[in-house]
Amino acid sequence: MGNDSQKNEEQMEMLLMTLGEVSHGICLFQSENQTKRVLMIQERMGKEKVIIHNIADDEEEAGMVNSQDFRRWASRSDAKVVIIYNMQILGIRFGDDAVVEKLNFMRDQILAVGKLFVFGVSPYFNLLLSRNARDLYSCILYHFTFQDSEKGMGRIYDFDREELSGDDALESARYWEMKERIQNYDGKPDISMYLACIDSWCNVRDYLSNEETEFVRSLVETVERHYIGKDIEMEEVDKLWILAGAWIGLEEAEKSVPWYKEALCIVKSRLGEEHSLYADALAAYTNYFWMVQNYVEGEKVCDQAIKIYHDRNMKYSERGRAVLLRKAVVYRVQSKYDEALEIYEDLLNYQRNKYGEKYYGNAYLHNNIGRIYKAQGDLSRALAQYELAAELLKNAGKSGGELQGIYQNMCVAYLDSGNGKEAWKYIKKAKRITEDVYGTDSIYLIQIYNSMAGVWRMRARDDKELEYLQKALDLIKKTHMEESEAASYIYHNMGNCLCAGGYGKDAAAFYKHAIKIREKVYGEMNELTASSYEQLAYVLYIASKEKDAEYCADKARNIYISLYGSRNEHLERMDDFLKSLRDSTR
Repeated sequence: MGNDSQKNEEQMEMLLMTLGEVSHGICLFQSENQTKRVLMIQERMGKEKVIIHNIADDEEEAGMVNSQDFRRWASRSDAKVVIIYNMQILGIRFGDDAVVEKLNFMRDQILAVGKLFVFGVSPYFNLLLSRNARDLYSCILYHFTFQDSEKGMGRIYDFDREELSGDDALESARYWEMKERIQNYDGKPDISMYLACIDSWCNVRDYLSNEETEFVRSLVETVERHYIGKDIEMEEVDKLWILAGAWIGLEEAEKSVPWYKEALCIVKSRLGEEHSLYADALAAYTNYFWMVQNYVEGEKVCDQAIKIYHDRNMKYSERGRAVLLRKAVVYRVQSKYDEALEIYEDLLNYQRNKYGEKYYGNAYLHNNIGRIYKAQGDLSRALAQYELAAELLKNAGKSGGELQGIYQNMCVAYLDSGNGKEAWKYIKKAKRITEDVYGTDSIYLIQIYNSMAGVWRMRARDDKELEYLQKALDLIKKTHMEESEAASYIYHNMGNCLCAGGYGKDAAAFYKHAIKIREKVYGEMNELTASSYEQLAYVLYIASKEKDAEYCADKARNIYISLYGSRNEHLERMDDFLKSLRDSTR
């Protein structure tokens, strides 16, 4: 703390020296407690030598600041220094983008006043100006930074900003500033302020401690109570998306559905089903289907949005690309790998041309291209894509939750290649990130436990395999994910484990559970669905339930024919099994 005090004093001395020597232009200081710093400047310089104006004292009804306001503040006395502080409040009242654009536009008008203006801003607003008000920021003569309290350091800087890329650093700073303001606010709940904080959390929750989840949950619950039964205007639709998206982020997907549907109804009734905003509402709604992994229903919503975007030449808009990515996932789970790959490569070419080879957003595409190669059995190309995706994220300073999925995919690829040591290394990395970011009860741990069970299966440790599958089952029940895609993997693999241990009856129950979910998630004509039917057939055959076994084997056989034609290895295997089954019943 003493070191911080010394640095603050050095900054103050430099600021005072600047104010004494410079008579014209713009300077800036950032501080969490700007009022404290302004009072110190007045005390050290003398009140008659400085004009001060606190934006917090302005009535919101006065509207956005303009150049006349700067002239009026500067004309209060003959003092050459004019300090305008708490400027971040303008962003809260009128929107960050609008305020920054206005200030940037007024640069020359502010300079024309002919005095030395000193802007007092929060750390977040300083970042915002530096990124989005380039004309204004380029002419700021000197910058000064104050750290005001140990408490502030602990709360506002409890992450390493240097590891974050520009957008994430800005959004993280916005989240902490909004949280601080909410905690210090003693009036009635400010819904706009709550929504701004929630929106920032949704954007950077991968980089925030899981402890922030409960704080955000309380905000989300308050916002939801505000909107229940309220007549919602057209301009509030985006707020419903923030609310619904927050429930997705909090891993309570079902609570998002009423708000996504409400937004759809509002847009449909006011603008019709062909409007681009209706496509946006559909695109937002797909978040729910992907969270619960209901790709069959999600595809229908996805296709509606794609058609609207296509008709309006908006294929490569931000939401247009997001929906195409969702469609590619549907193709992948349907084993339509060429179709999925075509979408990924098309979007990769677009983003490379627009943003460059090193754009971190390309990591998502490389990761999913890797999943396609892995599904096709080309493990070396899959691993190369995963490694490229991880490298792009790490180079961009994104070391949070986005890496978790890539590491998990790398584990699965190494498992398939028989390299248990590397598989275990990467799944442990994925687990650590997941617990740090999402907590120890996160639904993302279900698949991680499944992969860990796979490593122990490779090592012929049935006891450890069963242990991790049981951990996954406990978590499935705790998080109410019994009907999810992730659960279907656990049920299928638990069936395999029990079958190997001689517990055929219990295994059959798990396979039936897996089939029910996979038919819902993927549809009947899917290789994973066929695999569960096939395994169930073997278990039923061992249990001397030949007729039921034959039914399940025929189901698997028909799916394999539908997917791969009349000549494939799966079909040969099923034909051999059916022949053995029929021979045994003669």
